[in-house]
Amino acid sequence: MKNLVLLIVLCVSNFAVAQVYGEIFMDKREIVKDIDYTVNYSKEGKLVFDIKVNTDGKVTSCFINEDKSTITAKGPMMKAKSKIMGQLVFGRGIGLPQFHSGYVQITTTQGENTQEDNRFKPPY
Repeated sequence: MKNLVLLIVLCVSNFAVAQVYGEIFMDKREIVKDIDYTVNYSKEGKLVFDIKVNTDGKVTSCFINEDKSTITAKGPMMKAKSKIMGQLVFGRGIGLPQFHSGYVQITTTQGENTQEDNRFKPPY
């Protein structure tokens, strides 16, 4: 029973890093400001982005990896890229590479997102 509880705690604690892979994941770089790894789209799939992070923890480069992605539409791709570049922040690191590389996987889901910014939508 103790082992089951320990396993559940470990799985939950690693969930925040579950969508970040590559050198960043292997070096256990801390995520200071996390994002929601989903965007709304008309069909389910995944978007995989190659990212580079500087020593301050900011994502400086973000490009779609079309070989690993199942969605190629521009709309969800731009939403996901904007979310990664604008909101995802990693811990500062002395001794880490100047441009730490990795992958971020964003899952597309069907449905209406109630947290979406509606300020610029036309009124109906």
